[in-house]
Amino acid sequence: MNILIGVTGSIAIYKTCELIRLFIKRGDNVKVVMTPSAQKFITPLTFESLTRNKVLTENSENWASSENHIDFAKWADIYIIAPATANTLNKAYRGIADNLLLQVYLATTAPTLFAPAANTNMYLHKTTQQAIKNLNCIEANSGLLACGDEGIGKMAEPEEIFLRALREVNKEDFWKNKKVVVTAGGSIEKIDDVRYISNFSSGKMGEALAKAFYIKGADVVLISSKEHNISKEIKQIKVSSANEYLNAILKENLDYLIMAAAIVDYKPQYKSGKLKKEQIGEKMILELTQNIDILKSLKNKTFKKIGFKAERDEKNAYNYAKKTLKNKNLDAICLNLLTKNNFGSNENEIIFITDKKDLHFKQDSKENIAFKVVDAIKNL
Repeated sequence: MNILIGVTGSIAIYKTCELIRLFIKRGDNVKVVMTPSAQKFITPLTFESLTRNKVLTENSENWASSENHIDFAKWADIYIIAPATANTLNKAYRGIADNLLLQVYLATTAPTLFAPAANTNMYLHKTTQQAIKNLNCIEANSGLLACGDEGIGKMAEPEEIFLRALREVNKEDFWKNKKVVVTAGGSIEKIDDVRYISNFSSGKMGEALAKAFYIKGADVVLISSKEHNISKEIKQIKVSSANEYLNAILKENLDYLIMAAAIVDYKPQYKSGKLKKEQIGEKMILELTQNIDILKSLKNKTFKKIGFKAERDEKNAYNYAKKTLKNKNLDAICLNLLTKNNFGSNENEIIFITDKKDLHFKQDSKENIAFKVVDAIKNL
């Protein structure tokens, strides 16, 4: 993908370096256009080193080559202006193009995403707010600003901008206005207030799926026992026990449930406070009872349900998965053999099983596997 990044004069420019790194890591082609004010904060050489491409500036524009604002505008699949100052936002909204960065904006037919960065008063000024409401902007964050003020105006984090940009280019009409709930992590069942029973689920596959559905254009809710550093446009609900997972699911008016969380099969009887060794003795004996089966309790719900099954028994794993598919009235189940990828791995291999066919997604990063799962679910 061809990523064009416009950089204006703001201290938030340091975040743009990390944003570029995310696209380069993904294998995208990145070019940069800078305003004269941006060059007061950082030199073009920095971005040329990161992108291996010539930076377009007022001094470098060359009409004898493709190093000009028209060719840059035609080249881009998406134009990201980050940081976008209040000055740039207001000019862009009114069609003023008194520098190369804004001339590219008027010339490109690619989607343009603005990432505002400004002092709180400048950000909240009625003219800036009007521009933000009418341009395609990713909301700024609140916090301590470089000027020393506290409030809204911090440029969104690179990961947020990165995911939003991918969504702008890759969103599909099929997923528009569809709510997808993804669960992740392992449930936590308390023994007392300082001890619990859980499992080794990292939540990485669930996080990858939440990102993939978001990028494809869905309205995504991620319910997890883990902390996930993802876009704030993905609603996150923090839970612990199986009952909390279930209650959180039932509160959402969803179209799809992707049950990637690993729910503990048996739970202890919870006792408040902290059990003392002096009271317990040399052995702690826990009596466990069968935990709630979330998918089974939802089997009569009309939304699409996709389960995950982690197995170590390669010989019988497929039959176990088919049995679960039927017994829990699932639309599909993702079989993951832990003999190939243990909990916490960054890669996965999945057999996507329905009552009609199987799809084998061979060893790949969890991010790439997630997109394959999303496409398979779309075709259910």
